[in-house]
Amino acid sequence: MKKIFTLLAAFIGLSMFMSASAYEHTWKFVTAGDGSTYAIDADGSLWGWGWNESGQLGLGAGSDERTAVPQQISTEKWKYVASGQAYTFFIKEDGTLWAAGDNSKGVQGVGDGQSHKELTQIGTDNDWKFVTATRFFGHSAMAIKTDGTLWAWGEGETCALGLGGFANKVTPTQVGTDTDWVEVSLGTTHGMGLKADGSLWMWGWNERGQLSDMTEGTGSNFVKTPKQFGTETNWVKVFAVDRCSYAVKEDGTLWAWGFNIDDLLFGYQSNDTVSIYTPRQVEIEGKVTHISGCENTRIIGVGENGVTTKVYAWGNNNDGALGDGTGISIDLAQSPISYSPVEVKLPAGIKITQLASGQRYSNVLTEDGRIYAWGTNRAGQLGNLVARDQMTFSTTPLMSGETVDSDGTFTFDATSIPSGVTAAKKLILTGEWSTAGFQSLTLAIGNNAGFPPAGNTSIEEVDMSQITVAPNTSMYVELGTSMNGVFQGCRSLKTVKMPAAEQAANFVSLRSAFQNCSSLEAIDLTGCKNVSNFTDTFFGCATLKMADLSNCEAITSSESLFDCCTSIETIILPKSIVIEKFFFGDNQALRLIDWSRFEGTEVPQFTTSVFWDVFQYINDLSVITLIVPDAAVELFTSDANWSRLNVKGATGVNNITSDINVARDVYNFKGQYITTLKPGVNAADVLGNGLYIVGGVKMIIRK
Repeated sequence: MKKIFTLLAAFIGLSMFMSASAYEHTWKFVTAGDGSTYAIDADGSLWGWGWNESGQLGLGAGSDERTAVPQQISTEKWKYVASGQAYTFFIKEDGTLWAAGDNSKGVQGVGDGQSHKELTQIGTDNDWKFVTATRFFGHSAMAIKTDGTLWAWGEGETCALGLGGFANKVTPTQVGTDTDWVEVSLGTTHGMGLKADGSLWMWGWNERGQLSDMTEGTGSNFVKTPKQFGTETNWVKVFAVDRCSYAVKEDGTLWAWGFNIDDLLFGYQSNDTVSIYTPRQVEIEGKVTHISGCENTRIIGVGENGVTTKVYAWGNNNDGALGDGTGISIDLAQSPISYSPVEVKLPAGIKITQLASGQRYSNVLTEDGRIYAWGTNRAGQLGNLVARDQMTFSTTPLMSGETVDSDGTFTFDATSIPSGVTAAKKLILTGEWSTAGFQSLTLAIGNNAGFPPAGNTSIEEVDMSQITVAPNTSMYVELGTSMNGVFQGCRSLKTVKMPAAEQAANFVSLRSAFQNCSSLEAIDLTGCKNVSNFTDTFFGCATLKMADLSNCEAITSSESLFDCCTSIETIILPKSIVIEKFFFGDNQALRLIDWSRFEGTEVPQFTTSVFWDVFQYINDLSVITLIVPDAAVELFTSDANWSRLNVKGATGVNNITSDINVARDVYNFKGQYITTLKPGVNAADVLGNGLYIVGGVKMIIRK
């Protein structure tokens, strides 16, 4: 019944070739519990990911406590799932009801007093249609059968079961005798339901106005059995969450009442925390089609005929719960709150059929069977295949819940960044990319602004040679409330193929783009002629041996450009560049700075302290050969600072080329002629752009 997909060590070998038909799943259902996500595939199979500390994923004993990899729970056919605080209910296509997870207060409904880590059937009935649970801070459950009867079990201490008393129930018990129930929703201490005639009913504890004025004048804050609210019969949807109540009318208007902390009811004063007993319309543009949310956040969808085309959110934005690209780590002291709805940054044009929220995260299901998710990912509840040290959060939606094959290569454009990309070995980018596209990419590969920050550990190669680049594109992008380089922290990244020169010319900033890519060996920057900001670009790239900046003539920001590049041997500079502090910091292997293109009439002037900051931690500068134009040799050798390097004229070594097929004359580092190369030298001898080994001698080559 179960097929569990697990990650190989560090996700080695997992990936997907993305094309129109390459998705592993076409989902038809998604929901969220407190911190676990459940989905049903088009074939009826049941899947789950996220928290599993109490066995709520139903995977059995010995399964992982948390996972970001979709786990197949069952191959049988299922139609509905509802999850609570570490417990879950499942309805099969045959109408049977099942449970897994925590059994506090008898919430599993199996009646044996035991918690179950595998799916366990509740009774023997096979006419269950709908089930729901108190998802946050409660252990109550209710369900509707195909005959329209309402049933309840679990925690009844606040009358949330609607059974007329305060007792807990360990097996499903019928609520009243009515047979026209169509929908029910449970908050922490109260319930809401709809009947077939469109009437709204409520029950439970009214300590914060979540039952409106139902208990006024009764001398009690409890409504022990379902009671009709008003006389209107035009209600079509209800949603109870924590101590708040929301309902939608036939005209698509949304109404709210209950506890208004942080203006979660929306439309009252932002600091109003009083109980609101009178339902008030929530002013949202468009017809409300879906309602969801958690304790401190509300999520709604607007659209037509049950299909959502836009999603809005308000409330607490810790861990990016609002999905608008902002938000900060919950580990930080701040608690950012939006008192007005903000639009979730979902892909343009998608049509949503389901919306479900857990604590600080949400999922949507699209008409074409894709799941997008955003918010906290501390247990992998976003289903994006990350390892544990990358389980943080995402401030914008990412495609979720995809398993991957073993090819190792992902090919995609900026509009279809797949989930699972964190596990790729190679990325091939296509189509047009802009700053916004790169922002989505850095989130998808596992970067974040959390604490501690996470970086990708699987990607070894990035191929951007096929892309077009939008004008003024930056690879330094917003990430929550801070900024991040696109591939910052990709510790396994060895090779980067940059866009064609005419496209790379549209980059304006590579700040931090490859910071701490500790395995990076080579990169071609010859097309990046308009990049002005190289701050921290290669900071911490400990295996980088060669960097050619000769065509990068717009550089005005370069602090820590090569700081902590402890293996770099050769750096080629353009004719004009602003060299800032820590530019060559800790470059212990540096032996050649080729500045043969230098066109200044004065050497860069530094005070002694600033000059040493530029070469921080390099004790002996005399081992570094600095090649400058012959006419500039005297300028540099007469300078108290630059003369500390081994300054040489460029005669015989200018016009260094990185193209081995057109290389001709070969010189050693002292500028002495060695030989003339013939075309066809094996490219395997290349150490870096323009740096070769022939016969054991390191050389530089000119055309």
